[in-house]
Amino acid sequence: MSHRIRLIPSGREFTAEAQESVLEAALRNGVNLPYNCSGGSCGACKARLLSGQIGTHRFHDYVFTESEKAQGHVLLCSISAGSDMTLAVDEIGTTHQIPHQQVPTRVARIERLGEHYVNLTLRTPRSQTLQFLAGQHVELRIGKELSCDAAVASCPCNGMFLQFHLALRLDEPFTQHVFERLRVNEPVEVAGPFGDFVLDESSQRPLVMVAQDTGFAPLKSLLEHAIALELMQPLTLVWVSAYDDGFYMSNLCRSWVDALDDFTYQPLHLEPGGEVVTAEVIASGVNGPAQCDFYLAGTATLNEGLRNALRKFGAVEERIFIMEKRQCGMR
Repeated sequence: MSHRIRLIPSGREFTAEAQESVLEAALRNGVNLPYNCSGGSCGACKARLLSGQIGTHRFHDYVFTESEKAQGHVLLCSISAGSDMTLAVDEIGTTHQIPHQQVPTRVARIERLGEHYVNLTLRTPRSQTLQFLAGQHVELRIGKELSCDAAVASCPCNGMFLQFHLALRLDEPFTQHVFERLRVNEPVEVAGPFGDFVLDESSQRPLVMVAQDTGFAPLKSLLEHAIALELMQPLTLVWVSAYDDGFYMSNLCRSWVDALDDFTYQPLHLEPGGEVVTAEVIASGVNGPAQCDFYLAGTATLNEGLRNALRKFGAVEERIFIMEKRQCGMR
């Protein structure tokens, strides 16, 4: 049994299954709602029930005031839908609405992706998950000496399991430690999130995303968020790398090609020092650049070359979004 949930004042609607909390359903559908612990302790996911019936009501530690009880306040992490519902709750629309957080995590998995890349998965406590928007980055800290700025590669639909793509670099002690010494269940502190490299959900324009090496990480988060939102416009991903193992998740990209109606994936080999030529090739291959939104996550050289080439072919400057900060672990 599934039910329709409508949010006021945005008017957004999504489907919730009987066995999941309303918060879980919202995040699964790409809806950015305020929350923190997701376990009924903090009250951050508080909303007001305007109509409909609650299915199950899980125990929670948060204590409502008598006034809040009278007004129909509920915790979205602690209720499921027993019917179609209308809820009064403000969605998160900008990065400025997300507080800075410091979350103690532990290593859940270190997956080697070829010789030079890893997919690092961190697990947060159930009482303190990380809230972020797709495309944002955080600071990772190991002990007092090692730190790294890394984009979150997973979607915001599950803030308890955070993924990061890191490449081995001999000039970065953090990535050397991850590859050589870090073990499952060891602590890693996460601080953030940072950055405004996020999806403009109001746009109906075709999306063109360009990643260079581990710049794929924030674009993977953006793409998974766009898929959760069931966006109707065409999606194109161009992945650029100078390394044979640089397309370390090509199988995932090809699965998107098979599963989605209007998704295009193009791996593109980068010749040494060929960023400007590659930028021209990418820009010249875009169909109707003046009508597209562009999300660029590469080195500064490739990003700037692409910006210039896209403008030359008619792209609108304001619709070119760039991941400005270089991420640790980017080759």
